[in-house]
Amino acid sequence: MAGAPAGLVVVGGGLAGALLALELRQLGEAVTLIDAPPADGTASATAISYGVIPGWPLAPTPLARLAAGASHHWRQLQQRHGPLGWHRCALRLQGPSPWLSALARLGVLPLAQVDTAVLNERLPAVLAQAGVERLGATALAIQPAAGGWQVQLSDGSSCQADQVVLAAGPGCHRLWPHLPQTLRSSWAAVLELQVFPAALGSAAAWLPQGFARLGLERRSDGLLEPAWVVDPGLVPWGRGALVGQYTWLAASAAYAEPPPAALCEQQLRQELEQRAAWSRQRQAFTGVLRQAAVAFSTTGAPLVGALDRAPGLWLFTGFSGAFAQVPVLAPLLAQCLVGDSRRAGAAEQRLQQLGVWPQGG
Repeated sequence: MAGAPAGLVVVGGGLAGALLALELRQLGEAVTLIDAPPADGTASATAISYGVIPGWPLAPTPLARLAAGASHHWRQLQQRHGPLGWHRCALRLQGPSPWLSALARLGVLPLAQVDTAVLNERLPAVLAQAGVERLGATALAIQPAAGGWQVQLSDGSSCQADQVVLAAGPGCHRLWPHLPQTLRSSWAAVLELQVFPAALGSAAAWLPQGFARLGLERRSDGLLEPAWVVDPGLVPWGRGALVGQYTWLAASAAYAEPPPAALCEQQLRQELEQRAAWSRQRQAFTGVLRQAAVAFSTTGAPLVGALDRAPGLWLFTGFSGAFAQVPVLAPLLAQCLVGDSRRAGAAEQRLQQLGVWPQGG
């Protein structure tokens, strides 16, 4: 059964889809957000994210420089919509460079965090208050229809839209196979602790000086067998903490079933005990393993913009450091979608300059 026509539909209610929907409402645009929890019982990538936002560029690129100002956007969002979990956070860096660790302890490297426990609790009410229509179903298929798009839903209904934005992470490939080859998927896992470890003192983000996950993603094309890495980290999460992070890639780097949870937890704990001094108080790390499918781009840059040969179909996924990238890119994509020709053109040009506009597909 077809529902009433919707001008603009966003598929995926995680961080990317939700913040884009809020930006569209800020511009006065009606928007429908299609969102349902993962059917396999795993978590969403947003739910298990560290949510960290470095206040300095992590690379000498225009996108990294833009993302370094993401906290300004989070503060604006909280002024409009109330608490979303953003706060300044002390940083503790682990790794071979003692001077980097010292800079972090001295506060020279500013860090903020969005507490995803708070964000996940608040988002449904925030979206409703902003006037975002939410459909609690899974998008099963999309196809061109009557100059727009038809989205088939898991409850047996469908909706028509002039424009559709795919913000469903790894689920984007299932909906539209003709995506850029750089978009891949992996599985992430963290331990969810109900209480922040008292031995660590006041709440802080304990992070590695470098993330092995990024290197694994870059070499995903050449994988002949599944591969995994652990980046030892611990961040506040509500009254507890998230500990990880474990990353697993199938040989094809395409969407795959999650690896066995028991194996993930064993490998994660072993690596933490060997490499993270703060993890040696084993009694403090009794937690539940959470797994989530994650989309990434082999180039390291997300995919934000219109898809070739599919008028009205857009992509907003593949982030690396989503809590810093999404809030600075969502306003630009919103202007592309609903701005007048001048603003839309300027926003598209900016996305191209940032190196995130989809190529191919």
